[in-house]
Formats: sequence, C-alpha cells, structure tokens
Amino acid sequence: MVVAKSRLLVAGVLAVGGAVVGPGVSAQAVALPPGVVQLRDSEVCPMNSLCLYRDYGRRGPAYAVGAGYSVSLKDLPVGAGTAANNVSSWVNNTNSMAVLVDEQAAQARGLGAHVSLEEPAASNDTVDLIQWAV
Repeated sequence: MVVAKSRLLVAGVLAVGGAVVGPGVSAQAVALPPGVVQLRDSEVCPMNSLCLYRDYGRRGPAYAVGAGYSVSLKDLPVGAGTAANNVSSWVNNTNSMAVLVDEQAAQARGLGAHVSLEEPAASNDTVDLIQWAV
C-alpha cells in the first residue's frame, strides 16, 4: 500500500475530492469556482477559455475560465491575496464577448472573442468580476 502511494506521488498526480491535480498545480485548485482551472506560469490559454494572468506578458499566477462562467476574481487565490484588482494580461480564446467589471468604479468593458489584452496603465489591476455578453 505504501509503495502504491509513493508511486502515485512520484507520478505527480494527486486526487483530492474527486478532482485531479497535476504536477506544479497546487491542491488549492480543487476549491475553485465551477468552470475555472488554475494554469501554470506562462501556460498557453486553452481553447474555449478566458485566461487571466497576474503579470504582463501572460506570466505569473494564471487561471482559465470556461466560456459562459461568470466568476468573481475574489474567489481566485493569487499569492497571499486574490486575482481581484490583480490582473495585467488577458486572452479570450472563446467565441463570446467577455465583460470585465470594475466594481469600485462601477464600470464594465468588453473583451471580444479571440482577442488578447495587455492592460493599459489606466485600467491595470482594476477588474473584480468576469461576466459574459448575452
């Protein structure tokens, strides 16, 4: 039994609560909102996902949000904080318009389908919610 567990860990796969977490991805990922997966630093954005990266150049902690899933960035851990007001780079690999919402300024802006964005200084680190145009 101990040998089997060791082999499982050496293989780099950890099953927690029915979810599978691969090497380099923390077990924390299993507690994410529906439709959200954690990405590795600089990982390419999967198809049918809106990806957010903490740092410019699609670097740093990152998440992929499935098309149509509305998500509060306050529910996505980034270091000691969250992704709310902490995203600099976006990739929309969906066929839908994502709506990036800044709660403090009561503003929303669209990010078109198949569009990437490096946030300009004026709107960097301002998004709190991801919603979708209907």
